[in-house]
Amino acid sequence: MVGFSFATLTIGPPACSNSSRYLLYRVTSPTMLVVGKESTMAEKNATPLQPPQTQEDEEEKREMYAVWAVPEEDVEDRLRRLMEGLRSEFGGPPFDPHLTLVGPQKLTAGEAKLMFEAAYEGFKAYPATVDQVSAGTSYFQCVYVSLRHTVEVMNAAGHFMGHFKAFSGKLYVPHMSILYGDLTEEEKKKALEKASTLDSSLDGLNFRINRVELWVTDADVGSWVKIDEHNLIS
Repeated sequence: MVGFSFATLTIGPPACSNSSRYLLYRVTSPTMLVVGKESTMAEKNATPLQPPQTQEDEEEKREMYAVWAVPEEDVEDRLRRLMEGLRSEFGGPPFDPHLTLVGPQKLTAGEAKLMFEAAYEGFKAYPATVDQVSAGTSYFQCVYVSLRHTVEVMNAAGHFMGHFKAFSGKLYVPHMSILYGDLTEEEKKKALEKASTLDSSLDGLNFRINRVELWVTDADVGSWVKIDEHNLIS
């Protein structure tokens, strides 16, 4: 038959009102020592502890985060007008002019912000040059402004990708999309002609990238949200 005995053990100086008393229970069969705290009046009246959070509760939501480089203000406005002109004829969702440095990465908000801050810390504004306006083969590169693969442009992308551990093995092609959509080849040809009519002097344009932005970029362009931005050192 299992039996037990107990004795009271006080921990702390005898004169201390906050000393804790413990009961030592000795189970006689099988032999083992169990230490349990004797409840005080205050503890009996205390509010019960809430159940611990589960791992699912503590885990932050993961979303797709991207880092964009933004051209100086006059070039940004110029591109925005060009994009509005193309959408008025060919449709497509509105979005801000940008050069993608880091493509969508599934991260928590905390992870994304830490990586973003570490990446832009001390990073300087840099020059870029337009190559030409081109048409692509995907929805997000329907019509775009391609940039020359200069050391500064390629190094900036490598720097930010390194902080986000975003190396995919794919060739980085620097560009700024000016129209999203699924156009036919004939429609793309017309869109290029329209772009040339709206702004005929983009080819060879030199400008500076002076701001970087952190965005949540889900599949739906209309739900994209800017989370943070930082002006680069001049």
